[in-house]
Amino acid sequence: MNPSQKKPFGTAHASDKLLRILAFAFDQIDTMAGVIDKDGTMLFANRSALKAAGQTLKQVIGRSFRDSPWRNHSLEAKRLTDRMIEKACNGEIPIIEDSLKGPDGRVIQAIFSITPIRDENGEIIALVPEGKIISDIKMLQARLENERWEMQQWIDSMGSFVAKCTPDGKVVSCNQPFLSSFQLNLESIQGKYICDLTRLKRFKNHQEKLRRVLFDARAGIKGSVEINFSFEQNDDRPSLFNASPIRDSSGRISFVALEITDISEQVQLREFTLKREKEYTKRLEEEVSKIKKRLETTEQFYKNLIDANPTGVLFLNHNGYVIFANPKMEQYFEKVGITKDHVVGKSLSSLHMYPADQFWRKDLTQSENEAVFGQKRMILSNNSNAVYCLEVLLGPIKIPGSDAMGQVVVVNDVTERIKLESDLLSARILAEKMNSLGLFVSGVAHEMNNPLTSILGCAEHLIEDQANDSEAYGALKIIIEGAGRASQIVRNLLRFAYPQSSNHTSICLNDIIKYIVNLYKDQVYKKNIRIILDLCEEINSIIGDTTQIQQVVVNFLQNAVDAIEESGIGDQIIFRTMNQDEWVVMEIEDNGPGIPEENQPNLFDPFFTTKSPGKGTGLGLSINYNVIQRCNGFISLAQDVPSGTRFIIKIHSAKVHEASTKKKNELNSIACLPSKVLIVDDEKILCRNLAKYLKELGCQADTALNGLLAMEILKKKTYDLIMLDLKMPVMGGVELYQYLVEKRPELVKKVIFMSGYSDFEIQTTSVFPRIPVLQKPFSPKELLRLLSNIYESPLPQ
Repeated sequence: MNPSQKKPFGTAHASDKLLRILAFAFDQIDTMAGVIDKDGTMLFANRSALKAAGQTLKQVIGRSFRDSPWRNHSLEAKRLTDRMIEKACNGEIPIIEDSLKGPDGRVIQAIFSITPIRDENGEIIALVPEGKIISDIKMLQARLENERWEMQQWIDSMGSFVAKCTPDGKVVSCNQPFLSSFQLNLESIQGKYICDLTRLKRFKNHQEKLRRVLFDARAGIKGSVEINFSFEQNDDRPSLFNASPIRDSSGRISFVALEITDISEQVQLREFTLKREKEYTKRLEEEVSKIKKRLETTEQFYKNLIDANPTGVLFLNHNGYVIFANPKMEQYFEKVGITKDHVVGKSLSSLHMYPADQFWRKDLTQSENEAVFGQKRMILSNNSNAVYCLEVLLGPIKIPGSDAMGQVVVVNDVTERIKLESDLLSARILAEKMNSLGLFVSGVAHEMNNPLTSILGCAEHLIEDQANDSEAYGALKIIIEGAGRASQIVRNLLRFAYPQSSNHTSICLNDIIKYIVNLYKDQVYKKNIRIILDLCEEINSIIGDTTQIQQVVVNFLQNAVDAIEESGIGDQIIFRTMNQDEWVVMEIEDNGPGIPEENQPNLFDPFFTTKSPGKGTGLGLSINYNVIQRCNGFISLAQDVPSGTRFIIKIHSAKVHEASTKKKNELNSIACLPSKVLIVDDEKILCRNLAKYLKELGCQADTALNGLLAMEILKKKTYDLIMLDLKMPVMGGVELYQYLVEKRPELVKKVIFMSGYSDFEIQTTSVFPRIPVLQKPFSPKELLRLLSNIYESPLPQ
């Protein structure tokens, strides 16, 4: 075909368009390439080909490939070119090695090939001649070889063993450390399955682990496994096998890169670390166990402390509901019929605890939900007659496990104390009334004695001249009896107003009760009344007047007999004695009608009586009250008797009286006591106890914790005695003494030293040997002895 008749490259024909696209594609590759038709006419040449020939595209289009600058123009070369075109038209790809001349005239060795191009129907529509300069290929091969060598050197220099395996796990290549460790060459292990290596055969389970990792790698999953690997005979070392799948450009698994790393040191470190962790964990567990045990012990101690608390303890949550109650508090609630199982979760009002006013009555003005911290009064009542007075201390407390604040409630049952205070108040009021009445009664009694004497004298004189059956005799008899009764009243009044001098001796109360009961039992039994004696065999003695105590027993017995006889209620009287701490207690109880509540406040008032006219003067209980009071005792009426009456008499035992007398004798041995005493010592407890003892002796005592504080006190007050400790912080006793010598010389003779040092240390420390020294520790007797030596004049009686 004539080149001038060829169709130009830029026609719109479909084949030409395809060729144009292929031409542009070939223009992007580095090798010499072009497009020719089946006749060998040039249709296109890429940049690399044009550059190698030193031509432009216009210069080569339409020329025959056999005459192109890329081919040798010899006849043999043209024939060879024709044969290559022919083979290419037949669908082959001929390749030859040839030479061409460059733009500079140099001969360049190259490899030529012609590749057919087919359309969508498989028809050959054009040919692609391609030339590769041999020097570039060799350079590329050299570069690739160098890169491969560098890569191998890099792999060989790795500390771990690296092997290239097929996806099935057969060794293709490996690095030098891998070969050296097995003392093998590459040819001897190529194609072998990595799991069948000699050094791994005896670890059957490890072979199975490695197979699973390789199987995962073949599926494209990277994995690792720790297995034992033997480098020498019976030299097992833990190693880490990493299997990484390597994919080709199409995404298929090309080979598996296997890396074997000796981790024996890491494993040893890990085992050492685990061992240390176990040891640390064990020690930590032991410490935790000890701490837990201590916490449990502490918790149990505090629980026992709260449970053993003699006062009731409640814990309330932020809503005011009980979350804990100690046993004592549970006992309080049981008094009003609330069992311990029904305490937790209840409010105070539902547990019958209510705020109280100053008279211990339910205070309706106080709100239960009002959080008032500090002390308050409450009552515990179940709407019956039983009412318990409670002193309550409330304080805030944080609820465990939350930020809410609850309350801690400390409850003290002061019912008995309130009752005792009420009784003591009644007794004081009664004593005041008795003193006032005594003055009045004494005047009345003295004024009545003279007219009664005249009346009795005249009546007895006149009755002698009257016949026994005369009317005048009867009238005079009534006058004499009335005057005699009035005279007896006057004698009782005088005995009440001016008690006779008592002969106080040691008395056995049981003997007096037995004596009086033996005197009166016959006349009492005639009235169908039994007397029961419940006397303590080891009753302590009391100090009192025998005759007066007998009168007390007679008065109580007579009152009980009269009450039973007049009411017709009851048939027994019980005398009971017992020891109670420092007290000797006598109880007189009957099952008679009892005393109405409205009469109880006036029981011990003179002339108060509920008996029929002519049967009582109303002075019996008043006389009893005065007698028992002179014995340092008191009388009370029991309130817990369901029926009848029970009087309780408490008198100090003779032992208490002897101790009190002994103390008075000790005080009387001291000529006189200092009125005002200043105690200067840095021990707070010593100061408090010493001041308390001196106050019991009747002294006024102040304290200071160091010499500087004492100096400030002495600027405002003066004292009869100053007790100084030698060694104190801020300012000691010696320094204070020197201050007194310079500033207050009138107080120097009123100083005594106190010290816990030895006599030698006191002498070397103090430069004032004439000052009295009280050696610590000292007893109250030693203090009294020192005061006796200082104050020698006798005590005025």
